[in-house]
Amino acid sequence: MRTTRQSTANAFTEMFDRTHASNEYAAEQDEEILMNNLRFVESLFPQSGVGLCPVSHAKTHYLGKNCEHILGHSHAELMKMDPADLFGLVHPDDLPQVQQCFDYIKNLKPYDPEKYRFVLEYRIRNKSNEYFVIRNENLALKVTEKTYLYLMLYSRATESGSYHRVKLDLLHGKNGLFTKVGTYHPKQDDQEMTPRQADIAKLAIKGYTNQEIADQLGISLFTIKNHKKTLFRKINVKNNVQLANYLMGGGESAKTA
Repeated sequence: MRTTRQSTANAFTEMFDRTHASNEYAAEQDEEILMNNLRFVESLFPQSGVGLCPVSHAKTHYLGKNCEHILGHSHAELMKMDPADLFGLVHPDDLPQVQQCFDYIKNLKPYDPEKYRFVLEYRIRNKSNEYFVIRNENLALKVTEKTYLYLMLYSRATESGSYHRVKLDLLHGKNGLFTKVGTYHPKQDDQEMTPRQADIAKLAIKGYTNQEIADQLGISLFTIKNHKKTLFRKINVKNNVQLANYLMGGGESAKTA
């Protein structure tokens, strides 16, 4: 079944519904308290676009002004968007994996939301229909003994050239410092190499030319070029160096700690 922006929005909603199933991690709803805390958060993250989780804080829709230049749409347009509209900006190839990330978080054991942060990387479309990579960090801050502020921080990925696929980093906090404790790579069947593509990739990263690879494998130069073109597009690399980086870590699933 094709993943749609609405099904992804539903997975996003279910992820937070599970968090709020217990009053232990209730979301703060007082608008004055929310706005005061948002101003404080924006002073802590001046380079990020700050947004309130639209599920946790359904009565107070908020996206900071910085979201305009980070997400590439006017602030007025962004403020009119519901979660399904925002997910409609995600690259169609990334949408199924973003949904898998939300399902993964939802199925984790119960956790204190203040001690864990989740950072997704995926491609999003700006007003000019150009795609770029963003980092979408989901975090919670304790406001009172019983209520939390659930936030989304948006920033531009600094190394978009190394982007291969959607990924989810899990961060754990201790004494105010957050460190990565694991990475989840969603399943992407369409990015699996065929046996022939794997043979070509192994020779390519060893420095063999296309003609030398053709001679080694006993197939035509034209076939080699076609395979490489398809492979590069499939895993979002542009040359043999990026292919080598992908094979040596970027394209392999990492286990969470």
